[in-house]
Amino acid sequence: MSLARSFRDAGARTVISSLRSVRDDSTRELMLDFYDRLWNKGESKLDALRNAEFALLRRNREKYGDTLPATWGAFVLTGEWE
Repeated sequence: MSLARSFRDAGARTVISSLRSVRDDSTRELMLDFYDRLWNKGESKLDALRNAEFALLRRNREKYGDTLPATWGAFVLTGEWE
């Protein structure tokens, strides 16, 4: 069983987890944007994660000339997505 399922079994309504190892700096950037969108902009959890991932994709393209999917593509939201 996965760690995400363990959190769900323990009572967490929503879990964002990574399917593989992701660098700390890009994870930090993604999560700061996610929580800003969730708490300050009122987006749903699913929209906040998706929009934060797209924003990181665009920043990667501008900064590195590549989308670098390893920095944003590993994250999944399970549970209550609204």
